[in-house]
Amino acid sequence: MEKTRFRARAGLAALAGLALIASACGSEPPTSSGTDGGTGDDATATEAATTPDEGTETEAAQGGSDAMDNSAALEEVYAQLEGLEGEERTAKLAELAAEEDGLNVYSSTNLDDAEPLIEAFEDKFDIEPNYYRASSSDVLQRVLQENDANYAGNDVLMANGPEMALADREGLLLPLTSPATEDIIEAGVFDNWASVYVNTFVAAWNTNEVSDPPATWEELLTEFDGLLAMELGDWDWFATITNRYFIEQQGMTEEEVVEMFKEAARDARIVDGHTLMAELVVAGEYDAGTSLYHHRVAEFIDEGAPIQWEPPLKPMILRPNGVGIMKAVQNPATALLWAEFLLTDAQSILAEDFRGPASTTVEGGIPEEYEPILVDIDAITQERDKWEGLWEEIVSQSGQPVIE
Repeated sequence: MEKTRFRARAGLAALAGLALIASACGSEPPTSSGTDGGTGDDATATEAATTPDEGTETEAAQGGSDAMDNSAALEEVYAQLEGLEGEERTAKLAELAAEEDGLNVYSSTNLDDAEPLIEAFEDKFDIEPNYYRASSSDVLQRVLQENDANYAGNDVLMANGPEMALADREGLLLPLTSPATEDIIEAGVFDNWASVYVNTFVAAWNTNEVSDPPATWEELLTEFDGLLAMELGDWDWFATITNRYFIEQQGMTEEEVVEMFKEAARDARIVDGHTLMAELVVAGEYDAGTSLYHHRVAEFIDEGAPIQWEPPLKPMILRPNGVGIMKAVQNPATALLWAEFLLTDAQSILAEDFRGPASTTVEGGIPEEYEPILVDIDAITQERDKWEGLWEEIVSQSGQPVIE
């Protein structure tokens, strides 16, 4: 069987999808970006995707809000799976999926990281997903605008926890009722979506440039004399470390924490994308970064690059990245099959690629003895405007162009 063919083309995949929307309803087209955008998963230089099938221009694209609700179709899939377990359930779900018309996925997961998952899914079920990748914020914007335009563009959404929560709050996701969630970390299971993996934020430094790395967050932010990089969109990391560490554990006020970060930002450089920030630290452009993704740093270390995160600055912050089925799903059985695959078989693949698996039965990610703190998705979603605004104030103190 021919392997999945990935085509990386700056902006072309997005334009193809947006042209369908424009032709279907004449609405304002959504925008998307190929960079991490600060709120996405891993950064890529350009947007990468397989082109969505023309079949995504469905009756739902023209039929109004009622046509965008395909919950009954998913409920019928659940009904046909009732009482089935294990391989018998998977076989029945695969049988139902074979009767559908493929799978359209919108995701913030870097194409390089998604490719092994897509290929494994295709090898097992002979289904090739159409995969659109952009930053989490751009993916969210796209699904919101497609929903407003009554256009069913995707079956499945994969994004950072805060964006999954917002999509859920807007009523875009259907119930995810599956035994596959039983082994997922408790904080990563919600009514309508579940965590596939966790991103762990770590401070890291170039070992050629930094011989005596800081031991605490306070040292990094107030005493570090090297050139520091900060990520443009890490408001959720900032909100969590502010509330759970600086305020709860260190007794600081919110105003004191904000001012401390502003002082650090005045001598720092702001980077749009976690992968890019890690690459620049490895290259020696910056001496350290405040909030790199652990899995990307681990990959560089494995390759022998001059970067390190241990001994870690504690606490480290974990954020779940999840999967959910769209309310306008056109291929419900295939969407559920993909979600259950990600929550089961794919967990070991993620661990092999240094990702932090969400399953409690698969080892990987940050060693347990470090006791990282999990982002409270529900809490920060309620105050997103506040924390995004504060982080924007902080990074604007740099006064330097954003590196992207």
